[in-house]
Amino acid sequence: MNEKKALGCPLCKRKMIAITMGILFGLLCVTFANSSSEESIWGTALMWVIIFNRFLVGYVVFIIGVFTACPVTKIKLYPWLRGSLVGAIVSLDMAIGVFVSPAPSEEQKMIFWSTIIVGAIYGMIIDIVATKFGGEGEKLLTCDKK
Repeated sequence: MNEKKALGCPLCKRKMIAITMGILFGLLCVTFANSSSEESIWGTALMWVIIFNRFLVGYVVFIIGVFTACPVTKIKLYPWLRGSLVGAIVSLDMAIGVFVSPAPSEEQKMIFWSTIIVGAIYGMIIDIVATKFGGEGEKLLTCDKK
């Protein structure tokens, strides 16, 4: 398949949009985290954790786009709902890392919840944009082979 046909494929479009947006949101998160910290986190392990987590949000949103309804409950999964659920769930592992100390402070609790909420917002935005330009559901599994 040549490059023009690959870029015309809905699955490829969704993948490129979701992953690119995930990485961009990761860089945005690092910028926000850096501005609220006394020490720079650029080049640290935390920077890579944040970028990878947001990349992972984009990647999971890309994959889960084939589902337009929950396989178990048959509830319709709108892009805003599907994306926000994915963003919150994938962000949970990074948010739990805040509680390394035995007695969590109020600031740590705020960081925990804001990480999950921002992940849900990013996931929702990624899914809405990826669905608008790449599609969702069975449409993703068919590619024009002309």
